[in-house]
Amino acid sequence: MKEIVSSRFFHPIILIIAGVCVYFPILSNNFLYNWDDQWVVMNAYTEGGFTPANLWAIFTEFYHGQYAPFNELLYLSLYSLFGYQPGAFHAASLVLHAGNALMVYFCLLKLLERCAPQTPAGTARWVAFLTALFFVIHPIGVESVAWVSASKVLVYAFFYLAGTYAFLLFLQRKNGRYYAVSIVLAVFSFFGKEQAVTFPVWLLIIYYAAHYNLKDKKLWLQVAPFLFLAVAGGLLTILSQTGGLLTDTGPTYPLWQRVVYACYSLFEYLVKSFAPFKLSYLYPFPSTVGEALPEWLLLYPLFLIAMVVSFWKIIAVHKALRLGLLFFVLHIAVALHLISLSRFAVVADRYAYISIIGAGFIFAWYAVKWGQKYRRYKFMLMSALTAFLLYMGIYANLRSRVWHDTDTLKQELKEMLELRNDYEQKK
Repeated sequence: MKEIVSSRFFHPIILIIAGVCVYFPILSNNFLYNWDDQWVVMNAYTEGGFTPANLWAIFTEFYHGQYAPFNELLYLSLYSLFGYQPGAFHAASLVLHAGNALMVYFCLLKLLERCAPQTPAGTARWVAFLTALFFVIHPIGVESVAWVSASKVLVYAFFYLAGTYAFLLFLQRKNGRYYAVSIVLAVFSFFGKEQAVTFPVWLLIIYYAAHYNLKDKKLWLQVAPFLFLAVAGGLLTILSQTGGLLTDTGPTYPLWQRVVYACYSLFEYLVKSFAPFKLSYLYPFPSTVGEALPEWLLLYPLFLIAMVVSFWKIIAVHKALRLGLLFFVLHIAVALHLISLSRFAVVADRYAYISIIGAGFIFAWYAVKWGQKYRRYKFMLMSALTAFLLYMGIYANLRSRVWHDTDTLKQELKEMLELRNDYEQKK
């Protein structure tokens, strides 16, 4: 048994099993015919076949503000093999999610090897494993995995993490082939979803964590191609969503309100990542464009300022906490409404799909460290850890059933509104 536990395959196998145990209900889920699947998944590109004309259209045309050619290629491949069989599409999402969990595990092993070489191999393996386990069973990931229309999140994440691994290999082996591969994978990631524009900043964080001199010109020359691709990708995203850089997209929230909403969204994402509960498929804005913001919303900038001031010294001292928070904030920043884009939800679980890796790393690092430090309380700590992980896995499993079809999905919102109305009446 000890040989099996110490095997390099033990943790990856457990991650795959955990992902399947949590998400097996989606294999019997249907398409959400009244919640975007009817046009995101079912369209002329999906049905157009692997013809030069259709492939050219997939890579050169915007579709309802969408530009995700690799995600469309996934739909095209699945449709060519299975037709519109929802089980096949959901199975592909589950495979991608499990693959992403494995990529999280191997990326973290390589990252710790590079950035914290003093960390014992056994400690690094457990930190990487718990982070990946946190990621694969976290309920906030359900929207991305159970909703076929959100599969572009899974596609972008896979290439993003693969590009990270390739770049870490480049730093370790100084082999230009890994550098070239990381550039290609970064492009592939953007072809999955526009959130990949954060990749060059993530590379700078890696350099920072690995104690490189950020003033080194050679370092910036290595990052420069990724920065160029990020700028090009950002412009392409704006073009796809507006139809032109100077196009009037209609009324938007003024900048100061977007800042307030950014603070609110960041706070909500943090809470949902570290203490997931009352998750939903829809989080509408508390106010519409042109309306005054609710007074309670104005407290969130103060909350964040108070949190930063209160924990600044702790963050400055603890490198693992700092690295996890940097990763989290970077990858959620593009969804915080500072840039006005076409979104109708103030928060969306799918936008935190990659960010929760940062939360998971913080959770895993201190779980392992505290377990080593407080050995006399090992049983209590293990019991609390197991209970929390079971809670997340069971909650994610139950939420995956909510996404069975459009009726079950909207029934959840109906029940929430009824509870809110009852609460308001009692007040």
